[in-house]
Amino acid sequence: MTTIRQEFVFAAIQRADALTDSYIRNDVIKRYEFVKQTILDDESLTIDEKAKAIKFITKDYDYFKVLSNKGTKRLCENCSLEFLATLYCEHCVRTYLKNNFSNWTSGNNNVDYLIQKCQIESFRPNNIIEWIPYNNLQNIKYRARGGCSEIYSANWIDGKYIKWNSKKQQLKRTGTFEVILKKLENIENANRSWFEEAKSHLTLSNKYGEFVRCYGLTQDPINKVYMLVMRLMDIDLRKYLEYQRTWKEKINVAYGIIYALYRIHYDGAVHRDLHSGNILCSQYNDFWYIGDFGFCGPADKPLKSIYGNLPYIAPE
Repeated sequence: MTTIRQEFVFAAIQRADALTDSYIRNDVIKRYEFVKQTILDDESLTIDEKAKAIKFITKDYDYFKVLSNKGTKRLCENCSLEFLATLYCEHCVRTYLKNNFSNWTSGNNNVDYLIQKCQIESFRPNNIIEWIPYNNLQNIKYRARGGCSEIYSANWIDGKYIKWNSKKQQLKRTGTFEVILKKLENIENANRSWFEEAKSHLTLSNKYGEFVRCYGLTQDPINKVYMLVMRLMDIDLRKYLEYQRTWKEKINVAYGIIYALYRIHYDGAVHRDLHSGNILCSQYNDFWYIGDFGFCGPADKPLKSIYGNLPYIAPE
């Protein structure tokens, strides 16, 4: 196989998306077929790069079909239920996760219930919240204090779920990669409303691709502090704007922020702590994401209390 030029792959996908007329191709199937054909016709890509791009958009296609519960359904040979995705059966994935509930525990019934609820509502196999044993995290290093919590980096030995193996009827992991750990203060004293809000925010964060991925939760066995395990990003907006940027780059940032906020507000939620420090970029696909969604301040804070980054808190 020839070397895949990732930047060419993502650029081709972005061009195809930009050419899509949503008024003519007004459903997910029509848009997918148009983007797929546009990629196949793109002479800047090699055959392997076209295959990579099509696999990438097919993952999104599956996700949007399951999310909207629309599209052509097929009968699963394993569970005999009708499913929408093309690369996996969403029912088999959820059943696999449910059957695995007895094989792990956080030691806190509320945390277990939070993770289980997120898992049985998962939309795709590479976006699953899970309990991550602390001993699977190595080379833990302090990085900074972000807002109301401490931030660490670590190597996750097993890695996250990445895809569904239909033959073996199990989820496959990526292997070791670097992640971010964010401390959550006083979860043991959190009330029910906090867990309900946390579930809503975790589901929303992994429902849409515009938010920094949260892979799950872990707990330091020494001080008993819970932590979010999150995707490692490359740079935040504050540091990014320290350098001279073109108008095209600035518009790309603005578009990413606006679209992510649209997703949040469309689902009836509010970020509550949006600032340049948690608007983050991945150089892998040159895409901007919003982080720290819904986890501002300690878990046992009063409902009417105010937390956040002081320069960005509303004066009233």
